[in-house]
Amino acid sequence: MPVTENKETLVRTKARELCSAMELRGWASTKFVPTPPYGFTLMSMTGCRAWFGKRWGMICDDMDDHLKLILDVPNGKISIEDISERFDLPIVEGDQGKSGVELIDNRDRDTIVLYLHTDQLKEISFRDSEVLEFVGEVRRISCL
Repeated sequence: MPVTENKETLVRTKARELCSAMELRGWASTKFVPTPPYGFTLMSMTGCRAWFGKRWGMICDDMDDHLKLILDVPNGKISIEDISERFDLPIVEGDQGKSGVELIDNRDRDTIVLYLHTDQLKEISFRDSEVLEFVGEVRRISCL
C-alpha cells in the first residue's frame, strides 16, 4: 500500500537510517538525492560503470509495508544465488508480500532489488549490517 505524503512510517525511518549509515562510512563520492514520492536516489559524483549516468541505486520508502533497495551493477558481476544465500532471503520476481531478492537483467546493467518487509525491518540495525556491507561492495563495483 502506498504511503500518504509526509506520513512517518517504520519504512521511512529505516530509509533515513540507511542513508545515515552510508554517510557515516564517508562515501564522499555518493550523494543522496531526495526523489519524492519514491525515496532517495544514490548518485555517484564521479560516474558509474553499471550504465551511462551517475545514478547507481535507490532507497524506496514509498510503501508502508516494505523498504525497497535498488542497486545497479555491471552485467554479470554478482550472482542472484550468492545474494540470496548471503541474506538468507528467497529469490523472488517482484514484491510478493515477503522479504526477498530479485535480479533484473537489463540490456546495459543488472539491477538488484532487495525487498525488506516490516517484520525484518523491525529487527535490523543498518549501521552494522550485512546490507550496509553489501551496498559498499556494489558501490565499489559500480562507481568510478
